[in-house]
Amino acid sequence: MSHDGSDGHTPGAAEFEFLKGHIAATMTLIHGLIAQGALDRHALDAYFTDYLSQLPHTRQTLALRLVIDQWRQGLRDGQDEAELRRNFLEVIQGGRGPE
Repeated sequence: MSHDGSDGHTPGAAEFEFLKGHIAATMTLIHGLIAQGALDRHALDAYFTDYLSQLPHTRQTLALRLVIDQWRQGLRDGQDEAELRRNFLEVIQGGRGPE
């Protein structure tokens, strides 16, 4: 099965929710490691830069690219772990709620 949509398979809502949950869980783990000082922000940014360079440029990867790019910007801007997590979860949930 191709992941670029050429097989006619369009991910359903359940698959999308699973993907969002998986990404949120992974990033929560990463945020915990950052808070403990176990991960270097520059090394992490370099890792995601390399990861994105290998990710196919398709419509199906656009949302993932945007989420990771926004999160990496927070890494580069020196946001603390709590702010990184809050901003990341806002993106995963589809934007900020009413303030």
